Amino acid sequence: MPTQRSLFSRIFMMTLCLSMVVFTVSGCKKKDKGPILDDTMTDDTDVSGSGPEEDSGSGLNEGLDLTTLLFSPDKGLKPIYFDYDSSSLNARALSTLRDNAERIKEVPNVIIQVAGHCDERGTQEYNLALGERRAQSVREHLRQLGVSGDRLITISFGEEAPEAMGSNEAAWSKNRRCEFLQAQSM
Repeated sequence: MPTQRSLFSRIFMMTLCLSMVVFTVSGCKKKDKGPILDDTMTDDTDVSGSGPEEDSGSGLNEGLDLTTLLFSPDKGLKPIYFDYDSSSLNARALSTLRDNAERIKEVPNVIIQVAGHCDERGTQEYNLALGERRAQSVREHLRQLGVSGDRLITISFGEEAPEAMGSNEAAWSKNRRCEFLQAQSM
């Protein structure tokens, strides 16, 4: 059970990191790319090139909206899992990234946030840095697969957003990951 001091320290570090991200982003000149979409919103942009009633009969995205195509739990982009204390992409991760890259290229008007995560071992600072290295590794490989770097942003959550609770290898292996979130629509 975390002490009050360690809880305060975690909250302070997360606030500091968030403030740095906000300060950095707010200082950058950027054009208005439209509203940010969340999981409950859909984008009415027609990505298949045919009208809503037409069925072109081809393409990965026929009959699906952006949220379903990229971000639904069953049909969306798959997470990338890492070995302990590593940001290297193994064969399974490379295969998953090839599939994810093809899906991302099918929907050109969405910016993807690559979120790096770690298990609970290691210091908070170390895990934030490791999560960032993991996210950057995934981003760079997606760029090599033809996804524009302009469409990929990275963030590290370190150990702060576990997928599985527990202090064992089964939980830790699920928490050493990068996942894909919708950042905004272009």
